[in-house]
Amino acid sequence: AEAASGTIRKDFATSKQNNIVHGSDSPENARVEIGFYFSEKELLETK
Repeated sequence: AEAASGTIRKDFATSKQNNIVHGSDSPENARVEIGFYFSEKELLETK
């Protein structure tokens, strides 16, 4: 679907590929959302 005129996506995205970047709003949500894209064995834990 195309972004609606006047939205940040429509006004500032340079391409559909570049438009897929996402930022989580908290570390807790990031932990959940990372699971949408990566399996446990694809992740490394750092300290």
